[in-house]
Amino acid sequence: MKKAAILIPFLLAMFIGVPELLAQEVEKSEILNAMNSFDDLDISADKKDKLKESNKSAVDNLFDIAKGNDTPEEKTMKFKMAKEDNAKIFKDILGEDDFKKYKKTVKKKLKPFKRKAKLVGFLL
Repeated sequence: MKKAAILIPFLLAMFIGVPELLAQEVEKSEILNAMNSFDDLDISADKKDKLKESNKSAVDNLFDIAKGNDTPEEKTMKFKMAKEDNAKIFKDILGEDDFKKYKKTVKKKLKPFKRKAKLVGFLL
């Protein structure tokens, strides 16, 4: 138990300390292409435009956090807050049911990038 108490903060610090390097391995455009694919959703063009704007903002925000000079703890807090904020924005645009479909689809499309840059896990 004591080992876990020591290991968890260490792993968290490593995870947060490396995103700047990880963010450089994945292009924003690659992530946005995956997020802006609305194949499984039957939504209006207006909602698609709003989602594209929100997606760009979310990705920019995550890259800014990752490349920032904050401490690992501050970055973790900011990543979690960004994830919650993004979910709220997407739910407001899509509604609960369409958000669940969108989230499921996007997570599948982002899976290859998650291996390269762990920070994409905070998008949805």
